[in-house]
Amino acid sequence: MKLVLASTLALLLLPALVGSAAASVAVALPAASIAPIAGVPEGGYPDAFPFGECTWWAAYNHKVSWGGGDAKDWLANAKAAGVATSDVPSVGAIAVYRPGGAYSELGHVAIVIAVEPSSYRVSEMHAPQWGVVSSRVIRWPDPNVRGFIP
Repeated sequence: MKLVLASTLALLLLPALVGSAAASVAVALPAASIAPIAGVPEGGYPDAFPFGECTWWAAYNHKVSWGGGDAKDWLANAKAAGVATSDVPSVGAIAVYRPGGAYSELGHVAIVIAVEPSSYRVSEMHAPQWGVVSSRVIRWPDPNVRGFIP
């Protein structure tokens, strides 16, 4: 019983004792434990975006060859690099949203995981919580979307 109590206490106090080193490890670990979307290589595609942001999750699940930038710039940057874009959602595409309104002034990106005649479902990170992957259904047509990168 004492061993269980001591172990529990050590686990609870460890972050406070170790300080910022524990915090940096805690931020690094979730990336390794998040499974990519079906069809994506194990460990996701390599990307230089900061973990926890929508851009990290999108680039983890879709090869980004146009250099990235803020989410609001992804559609234009992809077009400029000769990457195909679309006005309609398709499974596996990156949805690029307009900045402002319901989204950050830096825009937002998500991965389309299902398409129906009047809606589409996305998988996204940092919507609404940093570092958390979530999904939602969005009515189609969507006035907040700039376009899609298949």
